This record gives sequence, C-alpha cells and structure tokens, in this order.
Amino acid sequence: MNYFTTNTYEVKRDLINFSKKIAKGLTKPEEKFIMDMIFGISKSGTTLISEISRSLKESIKLGNTIERLCDNLQKFNKEKIIMDNYYEQVRKVLPKEPVVLFDDSDITKVYGKKFEDLDKVIDGSSLNKEIKPGYHVCEATILSKLEKQPISIYSKIYSSKSNDFKSSNKYTVESIQKAKEVIKGSFTGVFDRGYDKNEIINYMDNSNNHFIIRINDKRNFIFKNKKKNCYEEALKRKGKITMRLLFDDNCSYEVMISHTKVILPSNKKNYELVFVYGLSEQRPLILLTNRKIHSKEDVIKVVRLYFSRWRIEEYFRAKKQEYEFENMRVRSLKSMNNINILLTIYMGYISMLSEKIDKKLLIIKIIETSKSLRKKVIVWISQISRGIKKILSYCHSGIKQWQKIEIRDKYRQLELKL
Repeated sequence: MNYFTTNTYEVKRDLINFSKKIAKGLTKPEEKFIMDMIFGISKSGTTLISEISRSLKESIKLGNTIERLCDNLQKFNKEKIIMDNYYEQVRKVLPKEPVVLFDDSDITKVYGKKFEDLDKVIDGSSLNKEIKPGYHVCEATILSKLEKQPISIYSKIYSSKSNDFKSSNKYTVESIQKAKEVIKGSFTGVFDRGYDKNEIINYMDNSNNHFIIRINDKRNFIFKNKKKNCYEEALKRKGKITMRLLFDDNCSYEVMISHTKVILPSNKKNYELVFVYGLSEQRPLILLTNRKIHSKEDVIKVVRLYFSRWRIEEYFRAKKQEYEFENMRVRSLKSMNNINILLTIYMGYISMLSEKIDKKLLIIKIIETSKSLRKKVIVWISQISRGIKKILSYCHSGIKQWQKIEIRDKYRQLELKL
C-alpha cells in the first residue's frame, strides 16, 4: 500500500536530511527556518505563508507561526551560504558536457496594489500577450546527467522600477557567471530569441563557452562577402538533412535542416547558422551557434540541444501550477526572492531525486502515489511533487520532533523575605 506510515516517515526523513545539508553553517534558528520552509512547501504545495504555516502543525496560534515565518523571510540574509551548499549537491549530478538553459518568465499581480515596485510585464500565459502588473524573473537551469532534468542554478525576481535596476542584461550576465561558477568549466548555453543581442553573443564567445541562440528574422549576416537578411536567405533553402524531434509519446515532428557559415557584422567573427524547416510554425527556425559543425551528426546535435530548451518551459509550468508561484502574498521584493530561493532549492531536490528513478524504492513509491495518467514522462517534477504532497498529507505532525530545539530551565523569580 502507498499510505503506510513508513512511506511518510521515509519521505520526511529524506527531506530533513536534505534540509540539514542546505542549512549547514547557519545558526540554529536559521536552520530551523530553512527546515520549516522546505517541509512546508513540500507538504502544502504552495508558496502561501498561511498554508505553509498550517502544514507545520505547531502547537501555537497560527497567526504566531505566520508572523515568525514572515519576519524570517524579511530578515534572512544568508542566501550565499545556502546556495553554496545547494550547488555542492547539484555538482554531484552534472554531466561531463553541461547544458545550461537560459530563459525569462514573469509573475503577474493583476489585483495587486501594495506590492513593492510593482512593474508592467508581458503575460506569457495569455494568448494575446497582454501587459499586466507584475515582476520579471530571470532563470538559468542546468540539465542533469542521467534523466536530463532541469535544475535551477539561478533565479531572480526583479522590477525595472527598483532603485538599483540597471538593465535586464545585468541579470542575464549574472546568470551566465553563476553557471560558470557552479560548473567550474565550459558549458553550452541555450537561449531563446529574446536573448538575440550582440552583448550576450560577445559575452558568451569571450568566456570560451558554446552558445546556441534562436535568431530574430530581421538579423543581417555576411554570406560569402555579401550582407544579407537571414530570413530571406532561409527561404532560398529547403533543408538537406532529415531528423525527427520527439517531445513526448504523442508529439513528434519530422524536420529538415540546413546550415551555412556566416560572419556577424558587429564583431566580424565566424559562426554557424542553422535553418530548421517543418515545425508547426510556417516560418523557418534560425539558430546561431559558435559550435563547430563538421558533419551531419554535429548539426543534428545543435538542433537537439536547442529543443532541450523546452524543458525549462516545463520547469516554469510546474513552478506556477504545482506551487502557486504567482500567488505569493508577501509584499517586499526581498521576501519574494527569499521564497523563490527556497522553492528553487526544493525543486532542485526533486530533480535530483529523479536521477535515482530506477534505483531507489522511495522514488518508485512517490511516483506510484502521484496517480499520474502517464507512467513515463520527460520531466518528472510535477509527478514527484504531487506524490510527495500526497504522502505527506497522511502526516499528522510537523517536524518539531526532528529539530534540535534547546529547552532551557525557567528563571526563578528573585524573592525577598520581609
């Protein structure tokens, strides 16, 4: 059976052990706060502080628990310590040739009025790309070694109305620097067309890392000593290489690929331009890369690496749907970013669990408990998060008994004999 107390105990123990590794080097109150938040997010499946507080099942008033967590979110400033501990765990599941996916997302606050530095964002979830109140989110995820699961290594909520805001490029460069710091070596960065900027291309090129960027149709390149528009050049070709793209069991495309060498006018450097035909869009997809292409296998690998970017979209979907990421009620940007850091760490924990999907019995139990329609998926975050939430719903106590809380003797009141 899936609902034995044993399963609840094993999941809780695994979460607590992971939380202790993340909180290494913190004070006891800070360690308790980290454990409370990670357990609360896992059990409640939300970023709402009130629901996280309820899931802790403390013997004090609910309002006091909410107040304590909110105060800690505002005061907590040991992000570097917990993220360094987190990166130590992430490095254990890195492949020899890491692939880092960079993308932007958004948090919409349609009815929000009291949030700090509330900005205007394009709602990526709406069909008409409506402009709504909210915040920008810069994200970088790295694909794991075995299951190719997205593990976030950089996530920042920001507003262009903040006093310290300079440009969105600042956060993109920070995310690239963080990838270099975590990997401690070269990697391949995959970017969507929103990153088609000379600054990003030059920064990646000068840092001795590979990149694959989807190019805007208006871009001009030098083809055989003549400056031409890349889209017009793409229409002249049909594709000589055939490959099949498989997104899941029910979605696959047969596409045609062409490639050519080009020179970027801004820096006069040589790059490879890859054209992909046959997707659902009528227009050909154009990729720019500094990876060397010498064979059919090389160009197919470039296309496959770019379409692995779809996994970060699944990551965003899980973040918003499984944990109500857009429904945060804390008002300050600092508190939002602290919740975001803890949610990032917990989702990274889930992705790292996926690496043991065929080796660890606990993971098999979690997936069975999730009662998902499909037994095999490409990104496991949603299934595992639902399974953990379901198992912990049978937990009738919090984690206080797992925490080392010092109990001091009460001070005796001084008495004066008259």
